[in-house]
Amino acid sequence: MKNIKLLAAVEGILFGVALFFLALDRNGGPEGWRSRRLYYEQSQEYHRYEDGTIESMAKEHGDLVGYLTVDGTSIDYPVMRDKTDSEGNFFYLTHNYLGEEDPSGCPFIRRSVRLDDDIVEVFAHNNSNGTMFADLVNFENEEFFTEYGQVILDTVEGRRVYEVAAVLDVDVSGDDYTFWGWHNFPDSETEGQFISQVVSSARIVSPEMLNGGDQYLLLVTCEYSHANGRRIVVAVRTA
Repeated sequence: MKNIKLLAAVEGILFGVALFFLALDRNGGPEGWRSRRLYYEQSQEYHRYEDGTIESMAKEHGDLVGYLTVDGTSIDYPVMRDKTDSEGNFFYLTHNYLGEEDPSGCPFIRRSVRLDDDIVEVFAHNNSNGTMFADLVNFENEEFFTEYGQVILDTVEGRRVYEVAAVLDVDVSGDDYTFWGWHNFPDSETEGQFISQVVSSARIVSPEMLNGGDQYLLLVTCEYSHANGRRIVVAVRTA
């Protein structure tokens, strides 16, 4: 009987160890686990002391652009201005907001973008551990798309509020969507072409929200149904 109890105890320990390493693997190993905890703690601190926090963060982190939250998702992160090197590599694809090497990366905008541009693209990884922009997949569900969709970007200059208008999966090298890297429209006709490409390529869209003359926040991550695919969630500024 003692041997049976001992065997059961050993099996229980081994099972617990196996679950631990499985969870560790699903969270991207030790580095992924550390990254999740880092951003979780940052999120808790930010929302606990929200008034004035963005100003103190901006003083501490010179590349900080704002703090991004997307309703109904776990997207709740600082957004940085990228420090692209001479070879065109994006710094915050491989570093966290503290500037430390981190395979999870951090959401970022291009170095030359201004928040008052017509189009602001925010990039982040589609991590298998559910961090960064992995939750953008939720917007493929029409019920979720209808129920949620508010995007908030807190900045030193104030809060910017957006509503999700479309979600599309496109090939970077294709012709379905060609406005990569655009900042501003030279005229209303060009903006009309942008809207046409968004509507025609969208998995789900609210065309009544795309009337022109707006500012657009694009949340961009990888998707894997195309050889060089990107998922783009298009949000229109409302406040």
